[in-house]
Amino acid sequence: MTARQFTGIGALLLAAAMMNVAYTMLVPLVPELTDRFQMSALEVAAAFSGFALAKALAQPLGGYLVDATSRPRLLGAIGLCLTALTIVGLAFATAGWQVLGWRLAWGAAEGITMPVLYQLASSLGAGSRFGTARVMGWFGGSCTAGMVLGPAVIGLLHPFLGFTGVFLVGAVVTAVGGVLLLGLRITEVDEPDPAERAVAGGLPRRAVRSLVVLVGLFAVVDLINNALFAALEPVVPLHLDDLTGDGVAYTSVIFTAGLAVFMLGATFGSRFVESRPLLGIVVVAFAVEAVGLAAVGLFDGVVAMSGGLLLFMIAQPVLYLVARQGVSLVPRQLRGRAFGVFGLVSDIGFIVGPLLGAVAYAGLGTSVFLIMAAVAAVAALAAAPLRGLPDRLLATAVPDQDTAPSPAGKSA
Repeated sequence: MTARQFTGIGALLLAAAMMNVAYTMLVPLVPELTDRFQMSALEVAAAFSGFALAKALAQPLGGYLVDATSRPRLLGAIGLCLTALTIVGLAFATAGWQVLGWRLAWGAAEGITMPVLYQLASSLGAGSRFGTARVMGWFGGSCTAGMVLGPAVIGLLHPFLGFTGVFLVGAVVTAVGGVLLLGLRITEVDEPDPAERAVAGGLPRRAVRSLVVLVGLFAVVDLINNALFAALEPVVPLHLDDLTGDGVAYTSVIFTAGLAVFMLGATFGSRFVESRPLLGIVVVAFAVEAVGLAAVGLFDGVVAMSGGLLLFMIAQPVLYLVARQGVSLVPRQLRGRAFGVFGLVSDIGFIVGPLLGAVAYAGLGTSVFLIMAAVAAVAALAAAPLRGLPDRLLATAVPDQDTAPSPAGKSA
């Protein structure tokens, strides 16, 4: 492994973390949205779900652009700088409709950027001794680390800088990530073989269909995983408030611990993903999630909830890694579009999850956890008979590729 590869991976991970610092900065400032901007609860919800919707819709465009360019690092830098500009716009918002508008623009800019970063992570991992799964895991851990830092930045700086100042800081951090990415010569992914592009344009329809099914399969896995997590975001605070009368404090502790577990799992779980068939891991991980959610629904109390949710969060990063490793099996010349479509489908979970979770909890109470456990269990059962499907799809799409040691069976 060359020093250039090592610095390229390090720069990408740092840029990913920087992008996600600003992402969670708005969460602690929800009361300011309602007080300063007079936003209703519905408008606040639209600011968050609208971000996810705009991000999902923009990802196919980002995937197309990264496949069309010979300088993905430049596209990534532009995407991060555009994201920073939308954060600046939010910083100077003076009305609720402006907050909503800038959140939509922020989501679109980040949606264009994400397939680029995934493509860079996948290609850099494949070109290094670490491998795709491990670099993807580090990428996920870096993103989560940035998310954890966001609320801490608010706590430290908001009393001194106010709403505008903290988001200007977030914009600067995001832009620096883009400049850092631009300043490095990542030649391993900047100069694709022209022959590869020719092959991509000449794939038969059957091969394209097989790749679409492959990407869709792992996108649905990620969609379900995202929806279950996102459903917990409104449900857990509401339930803890009913249990303890202080949902804010308990939620902060439990979610911080859960994100820390996710970060560690994503960072260090790649060896597990590399060693077994991908859909076999999906079966086990969804089963673990089902057990954790069932424990929360069956055994009332803070201790049971904490234990069940931490068990759930152990499985979350495993599914995160499996889904992205599955998309990384797509030939490099098509991988940007693959990640774009993947993001469009999988991010639907972040849009519908909170809505379904809140509505279900309002009507069913703690039974919602048992319903979520049933969803995870059904996903595990559905994945079990499909364990050999990725290998068959790859054999159809890329018949000359050696799939025995890695692709869908034991990952690349």
